Amino acid sequence: MGGDIREFVRKKYAAAITQKTGCCSGAGCCGGAASEAANAVTGNLYGLDETAGLPEEALKASFGCGNPTALADLYAGETVLDLGSGAGLDVLLSARRVGEHGKAYGLDMTKEMLAAANANKEKAGIANAEFLKGHIEEIPLPDNAVDVVISNCVINLSADKDKVFAEIFRVLKPGGRVAVSDIVTTRKLPEKLRCSLLAWAGCVAGALTDAEYKAKLAAAGFTGIELAVTRIYDLTAPEIAQLVPEASAEELQDLNGAVVSAFIRAKKPARRLKPGQDYRLRTATPGDFPEIQRLLQASGLPLAGVEDNIGNFFVAETERIAGVIGLEHQGQAAMLRSLAVEAAMRKAGLAAALVERALAAAREAGAKDVYLLTNTAQKYFERLGFKTISRDQVPPDLLSRSALSGACPVTSTSMTLRL
Repeated sequence: MGGDIREFVRKKYAAAITQKTGCCSGAGCCGGAASEAANAVTGNLYGLDETAGLPEEALKASFGCGNPTALADLYAGETVLDLGSGAGLDVLLSARRVGEHGKAYGLDMTKEMLAAANANKEKAGIANAEFLKGHIEEIPLPDNAVDVVISNCVINLSADKDKVFAEIFRVLKPGGRVAVSDIVTTRKLPEKLRCSLLAWAGCVAGALTDAEYKAKLAAAGFTGIELAVTRIYDLTAPEIAQLVPEASAEELQDLNGAVVSAFIRAKKPARRLKPGQDYRLRTATPGDFPEIQRLLQASGLPLAGVEDNIGNFFVAETERIAGVIGLEHQGQAAMLRSLAVEAAMRKAGLAAALVERALAAAREAGAKDVYLLTNTAQKYFERLGFKTISRDQVPPDLLSRSALSGACPVTSTSMTLRL
């Protein structure tokens, strides 16, 4: 049945994008801009601030049930893969967030969707996005190739979800993460619906239960699995009933509340590098500047003051320099800056080791408080004990003398840690 399901779904989504009629009204797939059913599933998922500057066609052709780009923490320089990328909205949003040194891939099996996605990419003027043709059960990327896998109401459409999760695990780097939106059920559906092609294309028949979803991710090797329900669908409402056109009124009443949208997160375990064995920490030297410059530029971090104060920087060295951090001093205060790690070496413990080395140096210099400014790493530093403060709480002398004073925008988050 798997091949029949795939071909049926492909035809429905091809029609949805080419006819621009949406795909819930009598067509059976789970989203689209032209029907009440679509609005109940896809409505109000993206903020205007997120989608500003993107083609209207990409917004109207979003057939998802969530906003995985809001769910995922994306950082400058990372590589993202969107499974079932459709007209490209989530890929374009991701490409903007990872910056010019990052990359966002979209994978779709439907040539009509890929044509629309590439047209939207050109209209948006986004260069770091690429759309690939293929199936989510056979991802055309090498092992350990991406930092984050996202997907929006697509995995439920696959007839072989074990293979999908195994492929996601394969292409993720160690420490990589999954952040997907999907339709799940809170209990098993009747056999009649699970065998219905229309209900498959409607994102219902193939939906896993919440327990099955977690179990299959765990079986594929993922850890830190979280599943949170975001919308509960009223199957007795006429517009939602279109998603399961073969169900009777009594069956819909009995199933009411069983079909939901959910956000699902998981992680591929990281390979922790061992200090002294896999890498060594040392003070940077002038000859390290080209490699430090490469790392900072790839992470979208400023270079102001780095070369002139290279002795206040520390590097993590494997076969090459794989990480860097800097420290600026002013009396009993210090400014942490320029934390960057090679993309392929992230989630392996290098960042935490570099932070601890810099904090140790700050203590040795007599600092009582350490500050930092960040645009992307607030959550990471919160896990290390830093607290968010207002910018005017950063000591004026430290801020004015810092090379970052003119390099970090006023919108940067200010944080501090008491030593």
